[in-house]
Amino acid sequence: MKLSDLNTNYFAKGTRGYLIISRFYYKYHDLFEKTIFTDFNDFVNQIFLNISGIDFSKEIRNLEAYIIGTIKIQCRVQLDKSIKMKNVVAERRIEKYEEEEPIVFEIPAKGNDPEELFDLQEMFLHLNLFKLQLKQSDVDLLNYLIDEKSRQEIADETQLNFNTLDTRIRRLRIKVADYFKNLGYSSSDFDKFEK
Repeated sequence: MKLSDLNTNYFAKGTRGYLIISRFYYKYHDLFEKTIFTDFNDFVNQIFLNISGIDFSKEIRNLEAYIIGTIKIQCRVQLDKSIKMKNVVAERRIEKYEEEEPIVFEIPAKGNDPEELFDLQEMFLHLNLFKLQLKQSDVDLLNYLIDEKSRQEIADETQLNFNTLDTRIRRLRIKVADYFKNLGYSSSDFDKFEK
């Protein structure tokens, strides 16, 4: 199934999938609003991203029932994540007030604290949502830049001359910077992308 068909048949307003997601989100609105999904559209997009990764080429007897069931499961998965996040935040607040010294969180494998990891995950989520707005050639270009491919490698992959490639990269960087600025990220973090 094409992603555009999945979106049109199950995630567009008025479809059965959209109504299920809407009811579920607003049933637990207080929890979602205080954790990771302050906006309903973020919730819908996350579920769409998770489901779009499924290989629908396998033999599925009743595709409609399969997708609707998967939407319901993904709603519950996001609810579980929000509950866990709420509990972590609540525990941190309690510990902060119980001890006089600030708590230092350490994750040995990565060396980052959970807030930094959450910020990275949130940024990655927004980046994936941003990719949904792009045409495939721009998504490919953005992925090359994320993978830190050289200018020569990108030119070879895209079959573009350097002038055209540089123009496309500059336009894409401006789009990324504007997108994140509109989400409230610091403009200074993205000024370098506009050059």
